[in-house]
Amino acid sequence: MSEVSVVIPPQKVAILDANLTRFELAASPTTYLFYNLSFIMSIHNSVWNDKADYHDMEVDCYYNTEQFDSRKLGDFKLKPRRTHLFNLSRSGNSTIDLGSNEVNAFKRSNETAFFDLEIWLKGKRIFQADDGDRHVHLSYQCKLRLQLIISQNSTTQGNFKPVKCH
Repeated sequence: MSEVSVVIPPQKVAILDANLTRFELAASPTTYLFYNLSFIMSIHNSVWNDKADYHDMEVDCYYNTEQFDSRKLGDFKLKPRRTHLFNLSRSGNSTIDLGSNEVNAFKRSNETAFFDLEIWLKGKRIFQADDGDRHVHLSYQCKLRLQLIISQNSTTQGNFKPVKCH
């Protein structure tokens, strides 16, 4: 009797919209990052015949490989071929470890008002197989290039193009 492997299509994860309204560094003596970031993340169950059961899901935000924010998502289920949207707003401050080269790069980005951020979605999906429950660990990286919105009348609002996460 041969063993049959189960292939589950990957989830489709995307950032549909994102806004960055504050992104500042303050250093004395520790480097602090002050931020206001909001985004809409979609997760699509691409399996056509089975519900998706998600657990221990977490969204992490990074600048220059330094994590500055994290949020746990509640466990949730998705019916076949359905999408769940998360409207996430993150604001606060965080200590980050940037060397002088990275601080200078931040200052250059600040002059152009464009910042490269990464949003990571991590967790696990549980599905039922003939021989019991299977756990699949998920890890998706979403690379964003966001323009800092300085005023409410800014023409940069609404210019975001959706980003597929891999």
